[in-house]
Amino acid sequence: MFSLLKDYKTKHEIKQLNKDASAIIEYAYKSFRTETVRDAALMTREHLDRVATVYKGDPLGPKRAIVEYRNLHSEAQRRRDDVSLTAFTLLLIYLRAEVQGPPCLPARNAINQFITDWAHAGRED
Repeated sequence: MFSLLKDYKTKHEIKQLNKDASAIIEYAYKSFRTETVRDAALMTREHLDRVATVYKGDPLGPKRAIVEYRNLHSEAQRRRDDVSLTAFTLLLIYLRAEVQGPPCLPARNAINQFITDWAHAGRED
């Protein structure tokens, strides 16, 4: 009985992650100025690189990073920081998609494409 419930939750999460990645990216393009979208993409890349460096070789790395970035996500919400909030939302989706494995490849691909589309841009500080 519980394995059926777990299967349902897993399938639901996979479907939700794949849908949310595209939805967040589309929302960013429709709602924010170009500079904000660019900064969110660059910040997402920066933090994905950080996670890869800090948690390299740790089998629980993605799960630990999720806990860390949930706190940063909450702080960005409190500050109403659109750049950080978008970046951390995409980062959390990416990390949760990594935990789910190959079925969440569409979510990771959407985020990677978003990052790649803005890789040429530098931040104007």
